[in-house]
Amino acid sequence: MDGDIPEHWKVVSLWSVITERAEKNASNSGPSGCRSGRRRGQSMVEFALVLPVFMLILAGILDFGFALYTRMTVINASRDGARAAVMVSDFSTIPSVATNAADSSAAGAGLTPSGVSATCLQTSVSLVSPATISCANAQAGDSVYVTVNYTYKTFFPLFFGASLNLASSVQMVIE
Repeated sequence: MDGDIPEHWKVVSLWSVITERAEKNASNSGPSGCRSGRRRGQSMVEFALVLPVFMLILAGILDFGFALYTRMTVINASRDGARAAVMVSDFSTIPSVATNAADSSAAGAGLTPSGVSATCLQTSVSLVSPATISCANAQAGDSVYVTVNYTYKTFFPLFFGASLNLASSVQMVIE
């Protein structure tokens, strides 16, 4: 009956293909009849080559993530300092209120800024080139300019260097 069916129409079972390949590999594998030990060794070498590269990439991603979080914290601290400064009723206290608000906002995220400065700008007269004025002489319509600086120390100096200087400045109008 098998002679009536052309050879290219015969159905080959998956099991027959697998067993045929296994027999072929066993005959080429040497005296022990097993190559799995060599394959395991090859996998170990490949793993040893890929692992350091993977760890470097992972370390870079972690360091970048922490730097980005720190940058966002510095931006929020300057925004909080400026917002607190424009809400005071005694304009002579603007620098200290801005500094305290920015410091407490950064401290809430575990940071200690290296410098916080607050200056008052006379924007009620000219928006193009505002003059720096004493905060005691400020009036509603003038602006407060708050700058927060922070030095971020990297975990892995190989990627970004030993430290990054992060700064953020926010300007808001005194109400």
